[in-house]
Amino acid sequence: MTISYGPYAFDSPFIMWVGLFTIAGILVGGILFACAMPRQGASRRTSFRLVLIAVFGGLVGARLFHILDYLDFFTGAPFHIFYLWEGGYSLWGGVLGGLTVGLWKAGREGLERLPVADTAMLPGLIGFAIGRVGGVIGGDPPATGSSLPWAIVYDHPDSFAFAGGAAVHPVALYEVLLSLTIALCLLRRAKRLPEGAAMPLVLAAWGAGRFAIAFVRLDPVTFGLQQAQWVGLIAVVIVALWVWCSRLRARGGDGPTARSP
Repeated sequence: MTISYGPYAFDSPFIMWVGLFTIAGILVGGILFACAMPRQGASRRTSFRLVLIAVFGGLVGARLFHILDYLDFFTGAPFHIFYLWEGGYSLWGGVLGGLTVGLWKAGREGLERLPVADTAMLPGLIGFAIGRVGGVIGGDPPATGSSLPWAIVYDHPDSFAFAGGAAVHPVALYEVLLSLTIALCLLRRAKRLPEGAAMPLVLAAWGAGRFAIAFVRLDPVTFGLQQAQWVGLIAVVIVALWVWCSRLRARGGDGPTARSP
């Protein structure tokens, strides 16, 4: 398969495919979240306020993580920090920034944070899947070569994944499929999960999936791993500890109750 598009949509120097589909993903995910929030006792107005502040936190976090990942470049060209139209956003930074600010705002609105976080998972996954379609079209990010049947040739010289006519792994497509697979599993299992379980399980599954996908990405490496891999590894470890502690608490609750003397 060959894709001949460059990173910019409609030959505009300010509109990238990634940015265009990211906006579409934010809109769809935000609307789905706002429609689901009345079940948590939130009004539509409150729900959209949460969406707006979470989007702001996500954009700041995504940009900050990207700057840290390419710190040498931005140290030498600090004004490029503000060239937002050039792209450069970290998915993990967006997730962590959006969740942190959004859940803080949920608490300020008098809502329980864990149910809100659970509610955000499915819309978030769908939004991410839509956003990464822009990466499939524009060839973002660059990837290693591949001879697999589904490998893609990006023949536009400005494409991030341009490899001189060679086929590369469709990393963005892998991320689309990862997000949709987790979303489907969550949709089928949501009613069986205890309150507060969806967020850590989704983050762990997404982190593990992106950890594997990152081996075919061409991103900066720190101590042998990419930033996405380190964050994903930390997420998996935290969730494993959470599951272990939850089981310990459950066993303690099932034991005999001590009698008062």
